[in-house]
Amino acid sequence: MDFFTQEQIFIIYIISLSAVAFVKYRNFGYIKNIFSASINYNSAQLIQKSDISNKTLINFLLSLNFFLSAAVFFISILVKFNFLPYNISRFMIFSGVIIGIILLIHINSGINYFSAYIFNLKGIANDYDKNNQFLFRSLGIILLFVNILISFSAIKEIALYTGMIICVIFYLLRILRFIKINLAKHINSFFMFLYLCTVEILPLLYFYKLSTLW
Repeated sequence: MDFFTQEQIFIIYIISLSAVAFVKYRNFGYIKNIFSASINYNSAQLIQKSDISNKTLINFLLSLNFFLSAAVFFISILVKFNFLPYNISRFMIFSGVIIGIILLIHINSGINYFSAYIFNLKGIANDYDKNNQFLFRSLGIILLFVNILISFSAIKEIALYTGMIICVIFYLLRILRFIKINLAKHINSFFMFLYLCTVEILPLLYFYKLSTLW
């Protein structure tokens, strides 16, 4: 990858791999469980009820890996399509991308809880937010290995486009999980549609509008 030096990308990958390895070592089977939770709603419910879901260090390490991996992958996309602003230092770009991802996720979470307050759906907001965290953590692990392929293999472009497809699949899983949660709690379909538009569709429209202005 041209954006990072070899030393920089090695440091990033070592941090991410160490975080994932520590979680794997201290809580064998947890990574497998969060992948299962990303696909199966019942598995997600079981993890939420277990003690391990409240372990701050484990969640922090997997979140750290997600933010690093997502930032590196996003920069790979910017490099591929020549969207990088070359008058800004690379450290500032990388830091800005990480901060942007963190803000985007927290803003979306805030919209989720605010919308739930308006529609009186607080239980759904909490359940949906926890399920999103499982999706982010499992996506971060996948993107870590996609990034390694982009950086060091001969199939850089295939890995990049595969990663983009995986991100789309995870976003669709996120939408499907939202619908599943609402159906499980027997929420009115009209409220479910309004809530979905507020939490997921409107932010996408704003993001698209900002990208066209850019």
